[in-house]
Amino acid sequence: MTSLLTAIGLFFFAFLFHLIIWRAQIPRRQTRTLVMIFMFVPVLVACTLCLGRLCGSLWCPPLRDLPSIGLFYLGAAGCYLITYAGVEELSPSLLIIRTLEAASNRGCTRLDLAKVLTSDRFVEPRLRALRLQHIITDTPNGSRLTTQGIRIARFAIFLSRCFCLNEGG
Repeated sequence: MTSLLTAIGLFFFAFLFHLIIWRAQIPRRQTRTLVMIFMFVPVLVACTLCLGRLCGSLWCPPLRDLPSIGLFYLGAAGCYLITYAGVEELSPSLLIIRTLEAASNRGCTRLDLAKVLTSDRFVEPRLRALRLQHIITDTPNGSRLTTQGIRIARFAIFLSRCFCLNEGG
């Protein structure tokens, strides 16, 4: 139980650090900053606990518990990073739900939804994010994948094949 509480506390501390930074100013490279936070916090906590253990003033989990704490933390941090990437920008599904909720009983036509689901609102911000993360680059003929983007695309295609996913649904 102590391992579980330690891992939850570690995740909570990283989340709190994330929240404080975002309240002060949202970073330009949100995903990269978030990954750095979730990598930095366990190292900082581990150093603090090791120093405390050497001084005899802080509690430190037994070494045998560290793998389970680490695995829980990695799983929780990974899930959070995936979830955050999905809500970092307003998703089309969320916008549709909000539009339908605002329409209440009168409902929405496809034309009403098309007015809020525009290219400027969804495609352009994602293209900017992909450029910022060096996944795509602009050429005279349009955008193309970078070397990093090609690796990510191949991995995505591999995963979609593993799970029998296709564009047609």
